[in-house]
Amino acid sequence: MAANKSVPKRKVFFYRDVDSPRGGKLSNFLGGPMKFTSVIVALFISVSALAQVTRDVLTNNNRKVVGMDNTKLVDANMLSIPFKYRDIAESVGLMSMGCTGTHIGNGLVISAGHCFEAGKIARYRSTCDGIQVFWNVREGRQPSGVSNCRQLLVLELNNQKDYALFRVDNPPRASVKIRAVGRPPLGTRVTIFSHPFKNPLTWSGTCEITRAINFGLPAQAIHHNCDTNPGSSGAAIVDAVSLEVVGIHGGGVSKGQSGANYATYIDWTYIPAVLQRLGYR
Repeated sequence: MAANKSVPKRKVFFYRDVDSPRGGKLSNFLGGPMKFTSVIVALFISVSALAQVTRDVLTNNNRKVVGMDNTKLVDANMLSIPFKYRDIAESVGLMSMGCTGTHIGNGLVISAGHCFEAGKIARYRSTCDGIQVFWNVREGRQPSGVSNCRQLLVLELNNQKDYALFRVDNPPRASVKIRAVGRPPLGTRVTIFSHPFKNPLTWSGTCEITRAINFGLPAQAIHHNCDTNPGSSGAAIVDAVSLEVVGIHGGGVSKGQSGANYATYIDWTYIPAVLQRLGYR
């Protein structure tokens, strides 16, 4: 895998789609370009969860790979990724509407606000009945467990922020710590684990935080060149050295043959304040 993205190549991107996050069809969840998870995940998903799949988030025409596609499926034994990333990989779940969620400990999960019915103003303590998260969906293995969303603690979606924090039951053992204060500088190497197109867990490789000044992205957003696809929404942006979550992936924008991906910095959200009230460590 080539991690260096300095050579310009064809770039294709998709816009975040916020339409009907609770809508969708059963066939949209079980279909897709890779069908490994189709039968396995179907055995674990309740009828209520299947009704919430978002077809718009998972449109095959909406790719956002930057340059050469460096994504790699994570195998059952995680031999395809560096050893230091294994706890991160085990903290990532496939959400029933087709987004990605990451466990940060104590049954708390982060994702994108557009995966839910988020509003322009932060909303606290909302219901999330029927939403589930399937853990350790990797190539060649069944999910290790399933969690039910118990409460959305805070969520927000506007032209500056796109994030959600929610509580689940039956969380995985593994978790990833977040960086509640401070932002990594430009050029910081980061990495993403996600479930694009509802596929088994996929690794972006390492990439950089950049500044994409020609795409109208919010100045407060993380601009990055990690490879993602529809379904990567909500994935944690992880510092490749400290292994802390520094942001939450939102989507990408395109302009001609080029574009950029964006995310919300953790310290630009109300997540740290909520965690502090909860006594999160």
